[in-house]
Amino acid sequence: MKTNIIVRSLLLIAGGAVLGGLFVARVSPLQRTQAAGPAAPANGGVDVAALRADVDHLKDVVPSQSHAMTDVGYQFANLWFAAEKRNWPLATFYLNETRSHIRWTIRIRPVRKDLAGNPVDLKGIFDPIENGVMASLKEAIEKKDRGQFVTSYKQTLQACYACHKASDKPFLRPMIPVSESQSIINPDPNASWPE
Repeated sequence: MKTNIIVRSLLLIAGGAVLGGLFVARVSPLQRTQAAGPAAPANGGVDVAALRADVDHLKDVVPSQSHAMTDVGYQFANLWFAAEKRNWPLATFYLNETRSHIRWTIRIRPVRKDLAGNPVDLKGIFDPIENGVMASLKEAIEKKDRGQFVTSYKQTLQACYACHKASDKPFLRPMIPVSESQSIINPDPNASWPE
């Protein structure tokens, strides 16, 4: 008897679900739209004016390429001092940040114009740098090889300068840093904290 009640209850629930589904399927699209609220714009639901306003706002708040490159310089300079102190985990961090910020720079403006108005494909310039001298720099860090690091670091600076020249900015001459960019991070892997 108890089993019959359970079976009947399950049949009623299942039957109700089927009937409810049939009812919903039979409601016209117009009735569903009316029940949902005001109709969407005719262009597929996109509010073009709001979208334009959002795009204009984003254009206003995107940093300049020089801002992103300042971050690159900061990261790459700190990389030098991390490797000088043989703090290889910190050097890995700064190298990864350098690469990330260069990619960010390229996303901001993937193609620059030189002074003659010709396009300069920054991604096309960076890809061989990243896969060449920067890969060698990464390898030097992984091997903890200060000599290879110095050579690869200098080669990376030369490659960066070639990109600057291609962009008609030969006055931006990267060099081996002579002082740390930031004093809040201690590059000494044996430093005690707090000091």
